[in-house]
Amino acid sequence: MPARTVIVSGGAGGVGLAITQRFASEGHRVFVVEREAVRAHLDPHLSDRISFVAADVTDEASVVAAMGQVQQATGRLDVLVNVVGGYAAGQPISELAAATWDHMMNLNLRSAFLMAKHAVPPMIAHDWGRIINFSARAARDTAANAGAYAVSKAGVLALTEVQAKEVLAHNITVNAVLPSIVDTAANRTAMPDADFAHWPKAEEIAGVVAFLASEAAGLISGAGIPVYGRG
Repeated sequence: MPARTVIVSGGAGGVGLAITQRFASEGHRVFVVEREAVRAHLDPHLSDRISFVAADVTDEASVVAAMGQVQQATGRLDVLVNVVGGYAAGQPISELAAATWDHMMNLNLRSAFLMAKHAVPPMIAHDWGRIINFSARAARDTAANAGAYAVSKAGVLALTEVQAKEVLAHNITVNAVLPSIVDTAANRTAMPDADFAHWPKAEEIAGVVAFLASEAAGLISGAGIPVYGRG
């Protein structure tokens, strides 16, 4: 695949960092969009291909500015990976605070919507694009007391399916991956008694994302792909 311009929202930590470095290692120009101008622990051999853009992906004006910054730097946008998201659970629907519901919808669904919305015009301009959203296993395999999270991630699946139909004529694909618990340092700390061997690795998920962004995956669009590992 020729060198592409890639945006990874939430690309500075955990799974996002693995995705960022995978694309950079393949020779692509990667823009990491985070709320603050962070500097992740990057492979120094890849740092010249990675730039950081500060933006609030739940705010439309901020998203528009970030997209403009990327296009000003490279003149195009080819791949968008929406990794930004979060998890909140513990209460049944009857006790769930509206603020928690709104937080999950904003962080998981509104962010994906805004980034995907504003990624499409520059992709149409070059008649090629790849959008990969992050849903979650919980979107299909729901659990009690995680309603806001599950609904927000199910919304990401619906967003993926709808937009895939809208952009098909422009050689743009839109797909989603559905991770379970990923083997990251943060998750190991939060669940020290779990069997880490069954969790998918961040680098493995990055490989799936890289495939979906490739020319070889041009026939796949509107899919929700489980990446559960053996858990």
